[in-house]
Amino acid sequence: MTVAEILDTTVASGVLLALLVVTALLWWRDHRALRRTRERAELLTPVILPSPPEETTPRPQRAAMIVNPAKFADLDDAAQQRRRAYVDAVFRSHGWADPLWLSTTVADPGPGQAREALTAGVDVVVACGGDGTVRAVAEAMAGSEVPMALLPAGTGNLLARNLDVPHADLAKALDLIFTAPDRRIDVGRLRVNRTGKDTEVESFVFLVMAGMGFDAAMVAGAPPRLKQRLGYGAYVVSGARALWGPQARVRMRIDDGEPFSLRTRAVVVGNCGKLTRSLVLMPAAEIDDGLLDAVAISPRGGIGWGEVAWAILTRDRRGQRRVQHLRGVRMSVVSEQAQEVQLDGDPIGPARRLDVEVDAGALLVRAPG
Repeated sequence: MTVAEILDTTVASGVLLALLVVTALLWWRDHRALRRTRERAELLTPVILPSPPEETTPRPQRAAMIVNPAKFADLDDAAQQRRRAYVDAVFRSHGWADPLWLSTTVADPGPGQAREALTAGVDVVVACGGDGTVRAVAEAMAGSEVPMALLPAGTGNLLARNLDVPHADLAKALDLIFTAPDRRIDVGRLRVNRTGKDTEVESFVFLVMAGMGFDAAMVAGAPPRLKQRLGYGAYVVSGARALWGPQARVRMRIDDGEPFSLRTRAVVVGNCGKLTRSLVLMPAAEIDDGLLDAVAISPRGGIGWGEVAWAILTRDRRGQRRVQHLRGVRMSVVSEQAQEVQLDGDPIGPARRLDVEVDAGALLVRAPG
């Protein structure tokens, strides 16, 4: 190879190397420029963060007020509106929504309104009336997880007395809706056979007592108008009229025990035992013990009634021949002749056979523990 050829080759190689260096520099410059552009774009692009969860305001609690208008017939429209406005204001002062107001009717004394309240999703159902209204509301409430509260407005207010709910102070009874615990109580279930041979029997619930005989006749003999005028005195008047009736032979059975016969003036089966603060018919009865208590009252003449009164007033359960105390989960009472029957102070007419059993813890109530 000549010197000229070597020089040409060297020059060509130098030119090629220079081109490669220039190309690499240009590529590096463009690459850095592109990278800066991307970084600048990333800085300018807004960062979309996930939206924080919306703060949802808790739904205010709401009660349903099931009112028996017959218990407030003595109030004019203006007085009833003031009473309702007061109750609404009390609920609002505790952060609750205005109550759902429902009225009972003769055709539907409470179960239909209670089911409507449950469908509406209320937090508590308040029975505002007497023991009949309370029992009718409880019929639909039993088995639900919604508590029932009481605003007593009847003559006896037997359940309220047994649960220590004030029955003569609206403000204190209302306060329990917001402060009292929920507790489970038993429910009595009664099947009534009118003739003793009926193929289809009637079913009822009761919360306090179911009775056949003298006590039911006393209740049946105290009409609503007399109770409005005399209060508890109406039962005294009616009881005096029914005091001297004849005894009846009945056949009873407790749980799976052997049937036994006795002559009585009344058989009362109780879920709880208090009639008034000082008058307790069944001292051992507890409303949440899963048991039913019963008394069979068998007086003869005035002396016999005196023995009955003494046994009840002293709460003596030992060796009483006129007042027998019984206990069980199931009971049946079969009478030779039809007798009056009552449920929580409401007469339901005569019958010859009662079958009773306890539904333990079936009802949630808001009441003092």
